[in-house]
Amino acid sequence: MAERHVEIPEQVVQVDDELFVKIIDIDLERRRISLSLKQANEGHEIEIEAFDPTQYGMAARYDAAGNFIYPEGFDSDSQEWKPGYETQREEWEKQYAQAQERFMAHKKQKAEAKAADAAATPADETAAEEVPAAE
Repeated sequence: MAERHVEIPEQVVQVDDELFVKIIDIDLERRRISLSLKQANEGHEIEIEAFDPTQYGMAARYDAAGNFIYPEGFDSDSQEWKPGYETQREEWEKQYAQAQERFMAHKKQKAEAKAADAAATPADETAAEEVPAAE
């Protein structure tokens, strides 16, 4: 759940928290899914320049050759919307804004997890070393 030892989940998360997790495994036979909060918070620092809306729920379409298919009404040459496609533009902008909100929430979650791990006292880490890991 975190870089530091966690005795009880409530030290990190609460009921009804909305957070980002990484899907580790899907076991169809047992109807279970394995998730990792720790792995979702690991990795490179998120920078605003690295925002990719497709990683935060915005669908992207590609042709058979792997080329990006722009939304209907968007002129890829001029990088502008064509007249008469206001509805499509509004929908695209709405989806983009929602993806950006998810990105910012994930960025905040990572920063909070990093701060919480940094605030963990050395005594907490020593206690964690003495407690055998559950299998």
